[in-house]
This record gives sequence, structure tokens and C-alpha cells, in this order.
Amino acid sequence: MGNSPSGTRLLGNGKYSFNIKMGEAATISVLKDEKRPRWKLVYDVDGMTSSVLCVFKTTDKNLGNDVIFVGVADCDADEETEGDSKVVRPEPRQNFGVKMEKGKNETGLFSVYVLNDNDPLAAGEVRKQGVSRRGEVETQFWAYGCGTRKGLFVVVKKKKKSNEKLAYMVTVAHYYVNSGSGCGVDMGFSVVVKIGVNNGVLDFSVDGPEEHPTSALLFMIEEVIQTASWNPSACPHCKNIQSQRRRWLSESEEDSDAPFPAPPRYGGSQNTANKGRFNGDGICSMIQAKEVNFNKWWRFR
Repeated sequence: MGNSPSGTRLLGNGKYSFNIKMGEAATISVLKDEKRPRWKLVYDVDGMTSSVLCVFKTTDKNLGNDVIFVGVADCDADEETEGDSKVVRPEPRQNFGVKMEKGKNETGLFSVYVLNDNDPLAAGEVRKQGVSRRGEVETQFWAYGCGTRKGLFVVVKKKKKSNEKLAYMVTVAHYYVNSGSGCGVDMGFSVVVKIGVNNGVLDFSVDGPEEHPTSALLFMIEEVIQTASWNPSACPHCKNIQSQRRRWLSESEEDSDAPFPAPPRYGGSQNTANKGRFNGDGICSMIQAKEVNFNKWWRFR
């Protein structure tokens, strides 16, 4: 059931804007604004905004500090009466954010502030959080769920020394799962934002959105809750792919005369090339287009 893939599909690399339609039920929109700069991701499911992730960079006008903010808002349907009709609007229920600020006199270090503002739990909602510290690495997570939707917000701070307050690198990850919704579409996506100092300036990069099997992400979320730890290969599906890649490299090094082995095909996955089927460029499983329609997860029209 649904459009969940058997192989990882990278839908974006944070460098362009696009819209992706998954049948008639769901849309994924990415907006990159170079002027602000800002990067925004919106998941629309069943005709309503379901989740929003936003990254923006600015400068404190008073202090001259570099500031980057990463925020996630997960929404529920809010029914309102307007005249004789009822209107359903998205109402943010889960709000998670993290602010990074680098003083103009700091070199490669910056402050990190977690800014979460969540409403009290409503009926059917679940929210769990945890923190772990291992040497110079501190991991905080917030897992939440309501109905067919589940999500995970992770903040990983890396420091030069464990007793320091300032970080030199921060990774923010968000996982969104909508499994068994009324529209029949299973969605499992991840976005990873990395923040650090580049040439003396606080900057960020975005990896994703990347599609995963929903079952793998649901398993991963439970593992993070149990262990309070996270890493990019926490998804068992991704870990399996990484293991296969390492094995291919090892086999290739053992027999240098043999051609590099072709990667296995997953389900109905196909390499994407720009042959007039959509506007933009496509290389392997990375899609670069302003708009793509997915009637089935491996077909492009």
C-alpha cells in the first residue's frame, strides 16, 4: 500500500526550489530564497499543510552577530466556522526550533539555543524527549506522533572540549512519517541541516529531502527513543545500503583489474535522466526539477 520506496531516493540537495506531487494526495515543496537567505520545506497531505521545516540566516543588526535558525512546525486540522460554512486550516501543534549565533569576534565557535514552544498534549498525541552526552558530543531529540503522523527532531552539538559551552558544529535532523493516512499514501522523509563556520562566517548546508521506507523510519524513531542516540545511519534501511557500498568498494580494491561493480537495483527504481520527461536535470536518483509528478514512486511524467 502507498508509495513507499524500497530504495533511498534523494529528492533534493538544498540548492534549488521545486515542487513534487505524489499522486493526487500529497505534495512536497521546497523554496530556496538566495536574497534572505532562506530554505523552506512544506509537506502537504490530504489537501492540507502537514509539516513545515524552515532554515534562515540573518545578522543581528545591533551586535553584528551571525544568526541561523532551524524550525519545524507540525500541524493538525483546525475546523473553523465562517458564516454558514466550515473551513479547515492547518494549526501548528508541535513546534521545535534551534538558534545558532556566532559573535563577530568569535573564530570557529558559536552558541546554540534550543527554542521549543509546544501546546499541551491533545487527545491521541504523543511526545517524548531525551538527551545524551558522550564526550564532546551532545544529542537532544524530540519524538512526537498523532494519528497517522510521526516525527523526530534531533539536535547534535559537537564541541572542542566536553566542558565548553560553545559548539563548532551542529547537525539538525528532521524525520517525517505519514503512514496509512486516508489518502493511502505512505510518506517517509528526512532532512539534515549542518551548521558550522566557513571562512569566518556562520553558514549552513541542507541534505534532502530524502525518501525512506516508512517502516524503516518508524523503527529508527523507536530506537532513538530507547537509546537517546542518533547518527545518519540510524535508519536500518540506510545502514544496509551503506554496508553494501562498503562491500562493493572492498571487493573492487581486492581485484583492481575488475570493473567497478554496478549497484543493485531496488524494487522498480530507475536512473533519472533528462530526456524531456520533466524540466530540469536528473542524475541517478537525484531529481532537479521545478515540478515532478509521481504516479508511482519509480515513474516520472
